[in-house]
Amino acid sequence: MPDDHIQDGLDAYAHHLQHTTSLAPAAEIRRRGDRRRRNRTTAAAFAAVLIAAAGVGTLVTRDGGTPDRPLQPAAPSATTSAPSPPRPTVTSNVTQLRNATVDVNTSVLLDVPDDAGDLWMQVAPDGVVDFTGTTRDDTTELKLVPAPVSAPNRVVIIPVAQPTMCVAATAGVQLSLQPCSPGDAAQTWQVVLEGDAGAFSLRGPDGELRVGDTGLSTSGRSILQTIDF
Repeated sequence: MPDDHIQDGLDAYAHHLQHTTSLAPAAEIRRRGDRRRRNRTTAAAFAAVLIAAAGVGTLVTRDGGTPDRPLQPAAPSATTSAPSPPRPTVTSNVTQLRNATVDVNTSVLLDVPDDAGDLWMQVAPDGVVDFTGTTRDDTTELKLVPAPVSAPNRVVIIPVAQPTMCVAATAGVQLSLQPCSPGDAAQTWQVVLEGDAGAFSLRGPDGELRVGDTGLSTSGRSILQTIDF
């Protein structure tokens, strides 16, 4: 009968579905899970390799040369101080002057002993030096200092109020005050001892100093002495 054939067909189709759509065994499910994990691990490792390669590539020069080296910090520059001015290595021996009671390295008046009145070496405000002083003040307070030369009995004449300045010979009769320059012949004076104790004359590059009635001159008295200031 037709109904019997239909029923037989339905039974056969149901039997086919039962065998083809059954659940996979548990072992098969685990195997498939392991494969998916391996695939993810492999993909992650490959991505890490790509990132590392990209980082190395930044160190390679465009022309295919060697990788750039990291910049090193600049070494600090050495600090150098300005050199100190050289100190004199020699000093004139003035022992003979000390023994003759010529005052050295102390404040004095430089005096003409046989004049009618006081006539002392004086530094004027304009830097001119002459024997015109009559008052004890900072214009007449001087010091004879051993000169930085090897010859004996040489001194430089320094006003105590201006310790970096020295009395210098000039082309004219009068003297001038100039910045001290070690070894400068114009500022180096030879002290020549004369007869009496403490008496001396001063000789510069232009000869010995002579003092007239009104100050330095080409003729006059040449004997000088120091007086305690």
